[in-house]
Amino acid sequence: MATIYDIAKKAGVSITTVSRVINNHPYVKDSTRKKVKKLLKEASYVPNSNASSLVRKTTNTIAVILPDITNNFFATLFHGAEEKANENGFAVIFGNTNEDIVREEEYIRMFMERRVDGLMLDPISQESHILKPIFKNEIPLVILDREIKGITTSYVGSNNKESASALVEYLIGLGHRRIGLITGLQGISVYRKRTEGYLTALADTGININSDYIKVGKKPIKEVGYLLAQEIVKVSPRPTALFAANNFLAIGAVKGLKELGIKVPEDIAIVCFDDFDNGSVLNPFFTSMNQPAYEIGLIAMELLIKQIKKEINDPERIILASSLCVRHST
Repeated sequence: MATIYDIAKKAGVSITTVSRVINNHPYVKDSTRKKVKKLLKEASYVPNSNASSLVRKTTNTIAVILPDITNNFFATLFHGAEEKANENGFAVIFGNTNEDIVREEEYIRMFMERRVDGLMLDPISQESHILKPIFKNEIPLVILDREIKGITTSYVGSNNKESASALVEYLIGLGHRRIGLITGLQGISVYRKRTEGYLTALADTGININSDYIKVGKKPIKEVGYLLAQEIVKVSPRPTALFAANNFLAIGAVKGLKELGIKVPEDIAIVCFDDFDNGSVLNPFFTSMNQPAYEIGLIAMELLIKQIKKEINDPERIILASSLCVRHST
């Protein structure tokens, strides 16, 4: 991890001069300012917001960045992670990106400035460049749930493709042949793999794939599920079953269908990924493929702490099994 001392030495200037450049002090020559800024950028240098942590070289703080804490899956995942962190004497700071890539980048920058000891990330961006500041500053990292291609780091998640296939096979076993899919952007690994699972299940049973039965939204949220469901039932012949790629899409779908006078499960069956919180009041209850969210968060944090303590050197990849819960929506 580059320090202000390293930058000063490379630039051939004093530490005071580098500090002035970092803090936009006016009394620095333009040529010197440009030279120092170039070196700071090349080193992915981030200012230290806590000088004492530089002496200790640790803050006993771990950052967790998740897409949507209002979703029970991510809330439960965070609960597991926080419990494991607290058990090991670490404080947790949290960033909710709200499925926004710009906000995700801002949180990464912010947490680097705070010199966190480690970072746990459920990414929105699928581009590896977003992780450059983390790797450049040698911050231990664990990715969970969603994946990013082309990086080597520890990962914890579930088997999305196989679980999606199992959900669709369940619907096929009930006699459904016209099965629709509402999902998120295919650039995001979990939604791409769930789409692959959907397509595989149909192909394996000889059911023709109708592209009109696949609707993709920009965000996996209730409002999008509402719109996609209303769009998919306009297709003729109408699907008799619907696979929602996450729980929020399913909630929105039911509301959208209800507005059109379409009943679940009498007129159309619905299955989805992930469960709801115990206080959720929604009738009917969904048949769902439930990922072990608490365990994913707990195990990811356990891996991260081992990295921080240098108890493991090589990245680990852990895939947990999901479970099918049959309820009234089918």
